[in-house]
Amino acid sequence: MSLRSVRNTYEPGRRPVFELTARNTSGGDCKVDLGPKGAVLTITQAGAEDPYWSSADCPKGPGSLQYRVPANSAITYTVTWDRKPSAPECGTPPAGSAKPGTYLVEAKAKGFSKVQTSFVLDSD
Repeated sequence: MSLRSVRNTYEPGRRPVFELTARNTSGGDCKVDLGPKGAVLTITQAGAEDPYWSSADCPKGPGSLQYRVPANSAITYTVTWDRKPSAPECGTPPAGSAKPGTYLVEAKAKGFSKVQTSFVLDSD
């Protein structure tokens, strides 16, 4: 599995977009869950301990999205972040949106190693 930010830097008002790619190097088809609870993405501001946003906190739609990955092939799942914080179990998140700075996005999915990348939210 790999994770990349579509852009290294996002201007104010532009939503960050991430691509999570699951690669199947085996000779047979396999299934992978890339839903918001199956492949958990978290976004943390550099230097902070707690995630600012997590796909598992309050997913819109199904928490599980099963995909078939053909042998020796890959699929890519795209996630767009609205820059808003999240709160566990659909609690009320803090008001506001992410401040300018460097952020780390991390993905964890069953059967795969944790992957991460960084991106920058630019100031005005």
